Amino acid sequence: MTMDMKNQNFHISGNGKFSASIFEPSHRKTSAEIINEARHAIKETHTPAENVLINPAVHPIQTKRPFTPREKERHLFGNKSKTANRPPSSFSLRYLQNESDLPTNNLQETNMILSPSMLAASTRLSEDASSSIRHRSNSVSEINDDKIFNIGLKDLPMRKVRLPSLERPLPKRKLFKKNSLDNLLEETEEVKAPQFRNAYSSPEEKTEYNQSKFKTPFGRPSKRQDLSKCLLLGPQNLEKIFDNRQIIEHSTTLFVEKVLEAEDKTVDDIVACLNTQSCVKADEETVVRLLSEMYDCMEKQKMLDVKVTSKMKIHILKCLYRFVESPNPVLLLGLARIILALKVTGNNLSGVCKLLFKVAKNDCNDHLFLEKNILELLLDALGRSSPLDDSEACVYGYGAVKFLSMNNQLQQKMISLGTLDLMALHMKIINVAKLDKIAMTEQTRHALFQLTAALRNLASEDTIFERFNSSGATSELCVTMEMFSEDADVISNISRILSIISTNGSCCDKIIEKKDVYKIFVQLFEKYSGSEEIIVRLTYTMGNIVAKVDSTREKFFHEFKSIDTLLKLWKIYLERTLKVCSMKTDDGSESEDGKCSEDVMIKVLRITANIVINPEIGREVNEKYGLKLIDEFLKVLISNPFKRNQELVLAILGTLNNLSYYYITETEQDIFHVRQVDIIEGISEYTKSTNNEYVVEAMRILGNLSRSKITISYVVKNDIFQTLISLLDHYEHRILKTTMGVFVNLMADNKSRTLFKKSGGVKKLIAILEKYGQNDWLMGTLVCQALWNYAIDSIDLYDLFTEDEVQKLLVLLADYLDDEKLFGIKDDIEDSDIYASQEYMIWDEFANVATNLLEKIEYFLDTFDQIDLESKEEVKKKDISTNLSFAAW
Repeated sequence: MTMDMKNQNFHISGNGKFSASIFEPSHRKTSAEIINEARHAIKETHTPAENVLINPAVHPIQTKRPFTPREKERHLFGNKSKTANRPPSSFSLRYLQNESDLPTNNLQETNMILSPSMLAASTRLSEDASSSIRHRSNSVSEINDDKIFNIGLKDLPMRKVRLPSLERPLPKRKLFKKNSLDNLLEETEEVKAPQFRNAYSSPEEKTEYNQSKFKTPFGRPSKRQDLSKCLLLGPQNLEKIFDNRQIIEHSTTLFVEKVLEAEDKTVDDIVACLNTQSCVKADEETVVRLLSEMYDCMEKQKMLDVKVTSKMKIHILKCLYRFVESPNPVLLLGLARIILALKVTGNNLSGVCKLLFKVAKNDCNDHLFLEKNILELLLDALGRSSPLDDSEACVYGYGAVKFLSMNNQLQQKMISLGTLDLMALHMKIINVAKLDKIAMTEQTRHALFQLTAALRNLASEDTIFERFNSSGATSELCVTMEMFSEDADVISNISRILSIISTNGSCCDKIIEKKDVYKIFVQLFEKYSGSEEIIVRLTYTMGNIVAKVDSTREKFFHEFKSIDTLLKLWKIYLERTLKVCSMKTDDGSESEDGKCSEDVMIKVLRITANIVINPEIGREVNEKYGLKLIDEFLKVLISNPFKRNQELVLAILGTLNNLSYYYITETEQDIFHVRQVDIIEGISEYTKSTNNEYVVEAMRILGNLSRSKITISYVVKNDIFQTLISLLDHYEHRILKTTMGVFVNLMADNKSRTLFKKSGGVKKLIAILEKYGQNDWLMGTLVCQALWNYAIDSIDLYDLFTEDEVQKLLVLLADYLDDEKLFGIKDDIEDSDIYASQEYMIWDEFANVATNLLEKIEYFLDTFDQIDLESKEEVKKKDISTNLSFAAW
């Protein structure tokens, strides 16, 4: 019973599997049925490129990921920023010494921090994001207009918004000038003007001075007793009493000194000590120690967990801002640690973010961010910030994160602290605002640039890919790419991120969930067609997307102008490469610009090659664009400037192979039929190359075209045939296999058979079968098919084989067809696991061809003495119908 007869009661069910007919009782599956079912399952679950049994010729093209260099120097925007009016990377923090504005913002003064645990629920923001953003976006305009950082959204056009504090620095402050922090407006409580108290009075009892009564050189009481009482106020109040530096510097003996242990000090005590340090030449080690003591003291007094009053906040900040111009990074981080712990907002938050940015600019300071909890405080501050209302703080805060994420240790720590979730949430806030057409300052766009640049650094590890998906970062990047398509710097950052994460299958799946994602890519291909660094990464990303899932190929191909845009990119960078090649460097080597242009060409080719894996797309591309593509490809293959680029040549050969697979032989309308000789001439030199990859791809193309009589005739008449014969001795397994595929087709021609015999081809094939057959059943199948086609018209096999060759074939075939010896199969036992194994199914394909060849040899030997002309004709007619070409493989 044939296999078809055995399976006549079976049909394919809706889920793609074989099932028993509803009219037949269930029964145990036969081995043939199990094999058939397993084969069908493989065909359903694998693309043609992934299953050699279905289509070994068409395959995805792989390419190197575009190199994404990290800037050696740490700059806010770098030297290649495409957007004008970016804020500078260097600035002075002296203005903080005069800063008096802690803007009123009751929402932020709740001390609510977006911790990693809270960020896990950030997806719920989408319902309320629009309203909350509108509510917060008004807070900037509520700040007093005369302050340095205040920018009224209604007063300034968005295109003219700057960072005034950086462009308009305040003049250097005079020492002991009356402090401006007394007029703070941050808290809702009323802050009264400071009043001097008698050192020995109760809190309500005030010291009375009649300044007109005392006429002294310093405008203060002249009696020593009254002076001593004033001095007991401590060094921190000297500036309120004296205007003369000499008195301050030489009056320490007048104070009532009180020595306190560190654990006994209060915040006020430490502030007093720091103020003393600011009055004289500060000892940095002492200041650093005092700052550490202050933070510890604040922690003990529970000031980190509760809302600190404006009065206390003013008191501390006035003291700390005296040291912001210090060059000591340890001291600056000590300041930042306390300021962040106070959960400052508005201008003070921007100032401390600038301070951290300043320290983070130098990679020598990276280790300092691993100490204590400065990194946690920075991320908490960003978590309490809005990229809309606190945009300047976000610019420098994320600028610091960008620098610090260049350090692997800090990068891992930031990821563990939930930084990725926070960044995804901030992107979402900006995207929703953009979608709802809410006015946003230019600084928000600057902050988005810093954020995406930091994300690029975080995407450098494979282990982070799943976190990109779970945090929502991948999805938000796609939205940002659409919303801010006009911002070249942001698109550049996103293209770098996508080129990295798209190497992961799950990230590709997340990217294609974005509605109209193919339209977005095609539009960006058009918009940034001249920007190599953007295009090379976007095309690489799309090449990854269409490499594995067939539905993505269809969606991209059917997107309006998709192929036309690819052809446009190809021509732009082909011309650019040729121009660069004509302007060689002094040493004759190729410039970096030339390499980048060729890299874009490779990525464009890869998209084309991968989408035509789909048979319908492949045939349609051949029909509509085949002539243009073949002309462009041959232009490169025969051009010397391009031959040096191995990856480009391989990409062209691979794309030609995938397209030529759909060649319909002997059809005048088929472009590959019309241009087949031109193509063979173009690839002929690559069949002789010492580069094995070139040879493999050239053999695949030749295998597709050699189904045509025109190609076979051309091969036989030229030296290509001898090249093929020599390749049968090659050590490279893939070269042998692809060359065997070409010979399967060539053996259908009588002239080829004659030349094959004279060249010793039979002996070479038998040697390959003996060496590789049992370890590679597909190789054995190709050898047997070539020998079958070689002998198909012959009755007297001794005209084609020597007696030794016939005997050798008999032994090998009988040995390779012994399934009991190979798999332990016996007639009375049906082992479904063996029949369903991939090795057995491949062997079964081999057995079908090898059995026909073995039976032909045995029949010839049995009837050798009785053969007459009539029987020869009957055998000939019977065998011709079973001739198979390489296309079947």
